Amino acid sequence: MTKDELLSIVCDVVRAHAAGATIPVEAGTPLGPDGLGIDSIGCLEIVLELEHRTGIVLRDENLSAETLATPGSLIEHLLASQRNQHG
Repeated sequence: MTKDELLSIVCDVVRAHAAGATIPVEAGTPLGPDGLGIDSIGCLEIVLELEHRTGIVLRDENLSAETLATPGSLIEHLLASQRNQHG
């Protein structure tokens, strides 16, 4: 998947989990309390949905607060994981 395809998917999934948010979901929008207010359970749900929609496995040991900070950081992690899985 390309970065643009992942951006679309990640933003769609994040929007669904931040239904009441009043700020736009963009690559640099914080997911946590300083932004969209998504908690740790919400982040886990986002990761599971992204794995399902992209087919890219995000290994638990590679997930961190930095990885889950913004849609952009999730995209970078998805791209890295995709490279590791395919070659």
